[in-house]
Amino acid sequence: MTGTRVRLPRGAVVAAGVAAGLLLVALVGGRPGRDGPPLDPRSDGPLGTSALVSLLGGLGAEIDLSTGLPGPADDVALLLRDRLDDKQADELLAWVADGGRLVVTDPGSRFTPAVVGPGIDDLVADTLERGTCTIDALDGVGSVDGGTPSRFEVADADDHCLGDGDAAYVVTHSFGSGDLVAVGGAAALTNDLLDERDNAVLAAGLLSPLEGTRVRVVDPPVPAGGGQRSLSELVSPGVRRALVQLGIAFVLYALWRTIRLGRPVREEQPVHIAGSELVAAVGRLLSRTRRPEAAAEAVRGRLRRALRSRVGVPDGAADADLAAAVAARTGVDVEQVLAAIDDRPVRDDEELVAVLRSVSSLSSEVLL
Repeated sequence: MTGTRVRLPRGAVVAAGVAAGLLLVALVGGRPGRDGPPLDPRSDGPLGTSALVSLLGGLGAEIDLSTGLPGPADDVALLLRDRLDDKQADELLAWVADGGRLVVTDPGSRFTPAVVGPGIDDLVADTLERGTCTIDALDGVGSVDGGTPSRFEVADADDHCLGDGDAAYVVTHSFGSGDLVAVGGAAALTNDLLDERDNAVLAAGLLSPLEGTRVRVVDPPVPAGGGQRSLSELVSPGVRRALVQLGIAFVLYALWRTIRLGRPVREEQPVHIAGSELVAAVGRLLSRTRRPEAAAEAVRGRLRRALRSRVGVPDGAADADLAAAVAARTGVDVEQVLAAIDDRPVRDDEELVAVLRSVSSLSSEVLL
């Protein structure tokens, strides 16, 4: 038994192609991320800092994640990344001078000392050892996993930890009535590394040494002239994936609409014949059968249907009513209409020709 090959509809093939393309994009792009930006205190991803917020809250600290700079009610401010403009930096320094403590984990910040280049030991070491430590709040810190840490220059008046008297991972400097604390990188405070070594002890000692400490995670408002984020950074990953999927779907649809499968098929166009010519031709064909009465009835019947459709007369209306309606709508004489549509007997070819002429004349005046 010979099998029959089934051809799928073209629309089904295209729909399947679009679905396959969207599935491929979803698989390549992966599941939409909910990690948020790096160092985001609300992010549960490896580079987020939500675990730090939970740790400080568990130690009795009050955490403020609202947008803005620290105020008089805040005890400690944490600046994970320095994206402040000059005016915001001046306001933050004024807050420190009034007695606040600012902890900065951005080695490139304007608030940190100069960074010392890494030595051989720094490049091969997995951890930062305590070394000499003059910061009382970090007495419990033995070693820290700082990811790729930086070390700062230590001035004579500075306290330091996790280093020596020349360079250290943590350096504190008095400013007015407050303190500036520089940490050589935020990696130790991320969700991925907070539970490594003594990273959690370091975070607790710097940010919440006492229960009830009010900690502000500095998230400055966007400056009036804009921020440092580009337009692409403001678009969420989910929106970018959706745009890519729409782009692939559009390309597949465009290919479907532009590519023809196989050679072009030539389509025969219908021949347009004028109504009067068609009526005359039908009459001539029927006249060849030597039945003039049947030929006349066929031509009259076609004309009646056309006139009823044109003037809106029902099919069951009498010929006299149809003629009156046509005359009222077109101005043609009623007798002329009746001569073309009524059932007057047709006995020979001459009378048939007369009927055809009446039908053709009325068609040219009313239907064309």
